[in-house]
This record gives sequence, structure tokens and C-alpha cells, in this order.
Amino acid sequence: MKVHQAQYVPGLDLLRFFAACIVMVFHLAFWSWAFPAGQIALASHGVADFQDWDTFAPFGWAGVQIFFVISGFVIVVSAERSSPYKFFVSRFTRLVPAVWICATIALLAWLLVDSGMRPLSLFAMYVRSVAFFPTGAWIDSVYWTLGVEICFYALMFVLLTIDRQRWIKPLMCGIGLISTLFWIGYTLAAQDKDSAVFELFSRVQWSRLAQLLLIQHGVFFAFGVLLWSHFLKKASRAHFAWLALFAVGGCLQIAGESVLKLEKTGMSFSPLTPCLIWLSAMLFFWIVVANNARVQQLPGWCLQLLRRLGLMTYPLYLLHSVTGGALLGVFVEWGIPTGMALAGSVTLVLALSWWISKVPEPALQNSTRALFAALQARWQATHHGAEVRDPG
Repeated sequence: MKVHQAQYVPGLDLLRFFAACIVMVFHLAFWSWAFPAGQIALASHGVADFQDWDTFAPFGWAGVQIFFVISGFVIVVSAERSSPYKFFVSRFTRLVPAVWICATIALLAWLLVDSGMRPLSLFAMYVRSVAFFPTGAWIDSVYWTLGVEICFYALMFVLLTIDRQRWIKPLMCGIGLISTLFWIGYTLAAQDKDSAVFELFSRVQWSRLAQLLLIQHGVFFAFGVLLWSHFLKKASRAHFAWLALFAVGGCLQIAGESVLKLEKTGMSFSPLTPCLIWLSAMLFFWIVVANNARVQQLPGWCLQLLRRLGLMTYPLYLLHSVTGGALLGVFVEWGIPTGMALAGSVTLVLALSWWISKVPEPALQNSTRALFAALQARWQATHHGAEVRDPG
């Protein structure tokens, strides 16, 4: 079973946008009041109260797990057709310009609201963010996912550099298996939360190093890579066994994440709802990839809309928490009802994300590509000149 030869899947742009939206609703309508120590609560002054929005809002964090699966699929597609240099440039120009823009906006949002944070501390967080430090604190806590993504990218870059693309699937199956076994162990250890074994698993769960080593979320990247292998390489019955295993591992990770949310908020969360959100998203993923040729036949305006939603997703993810929280707090303090304040904040963040994806981000991306091209041309000229001077 093969997807359309172009290998661009418009349906994944819609799924990506959906994932960003549910994460935004989670942060603005739940985390803003449920976790008073969080950045979004500080940015919004903790004035919003959506305690009656308990049907869906508390579970939107499952959008992050959806993102990781999409990355596993899309990045391998990109890496397979690229040289190490081109892959590095494509990832750099995709990640960095939006962070520079959105981190600057977040810094301004912090400075404009009286959050009680010192300017020097904010500037240090800003520097860590635009420099892509793997550890926090960042100007916005959502940046924690960037380090995880970059570690996955780095692994693909290494395989490209040593010309071992054929190792992608077996290596990611190994990483997914390790991640799944960790979450199986965590689930079993959680039966006795006073045990030393559970304490050890909890330390790993909270560890930034474990995140960067893909122990915590490797199962999701592996799921995406398996989908790539099944649809774009060679379909195999073995893929179904691996996908089933990683689906179990993904659900166990989500259940463990629910425990983490409980520890931070003191509230009780059923893992069933976020698991269903993630599994439903994976079913949608399967459908749109399997039917990509049909989706590609949609009217041009529809395909352009899907593409724009996909391009908006990254700025939206980077902006919605601190910047959206600051807007939410301002609107509520102005006396606007919380529901309308939330709608206004979401609308403005969406509009700003659209503008960034339309104007400054592509301009900065083009400038970045031009800079890399100039540096490459200069290096090639210098290298060629050295060979001419020393032909021996």
C-alpha cells in the first residue's frame, strides 16, 4: 500500500493543527488555573476560572503525543530524500526562525504584564530559548518539546552522515521497544507507590535526560517511523505487531502522564479520555495516509487551506501558552466574561500565528537559506582553491 507519490500528506496538516488546538485549550482553559505555579498562570495572573470545563479541556495535552508521531513519519520522509547537509539546513530553517520570532513576542508579553519576574531572569530564559538550550527554564515552558524533537532529528542526521538510512526502522523499533518496556515497568511498579522500584521509575519519568534520550517518548516517534515504513517502503504483517505493541506503550505513557498531572494539580485524571484522543488521532492518521491520493484530488482552495493550517501550527504551539495566557489575563481583568475572554485570546493567537506563518517566518527562512547557500559557496570556493594549489 503506497501513498501518493508526492509523499506530501495534506491530511496530516489538519491533524497537526488539531493537535495544536487541543493543547492550546488545555493550557488556556485548564492549566491556567489548575497549576498556579505554572508560567501560564503567572502570565494570566491566575484570574481565569474554567473549573466547569472538565469534559475535554483537562486532556488536551495528548496533542503533544500526536505531534511526536507526526514527526516520526514526516522527518523520516524528509531525511530519506536528503543529504546530511540539506537535512540540517531544512531542519534549521524550519525550527529556528519561528522560535526567534515567537520567543521575542513571549518576552514582550512577559515584560508587558506584571508577572513579578525580574527582567534579567526573563532575558536569561529568552537566551536559553533562542539558543535551543536542552534544559530550562525557557521563556515558555512549551519549549521543552523542542529538545526532544531535536534529539530525534540528531539521530536521523547521524544515520544520514554515516549513510545508514537502512538502519532507521530497526533502530527506531529498538528505541520504541525500550520506551514501551519502560512504561510497562512503570505501570507495574505503580501498583505499589511506596516501593523503591516505583521511586526509581518516577525519577526517570521526571528526568530531562530520559526525555532527551527518548526513553519517555520514543514509542511515539517509533510509531510514526513504522507508519512510514508500512506506507512508503514495504508493507509487512510484522508492522501490525510492532504498531500494536507501540499502541500499548503509547497508552501506558499517556496513563503515566496522567499520574504526573495528578501530582502537579492534586486532581484525579482518568487516562481513558487522553488515550482515546490519541488512538482516534492515530486512526485518522492511518486513514488520511492510506487515502492520500484521494485527498490530493480535493479542490485547490481546500488543499491551500490545509497547507496554511499546517504552516500555522508551529507558531501557534509556540505562542499559545505565555502570549495567549497574557491576553487571557488582560481580557478577564478588563471585566470580559471568561468564555468570551478565552474566545478572544484564541482568536488573536490564531490570527498572530497566521500572520507569522505568512510574513516574517518565510522571510526569515529565506534569509537563513540564503546565508547557508553563501557559506556553502564560500567553503566550496576555498576548498577548490586549496586543491588547485596542492594538486598532489
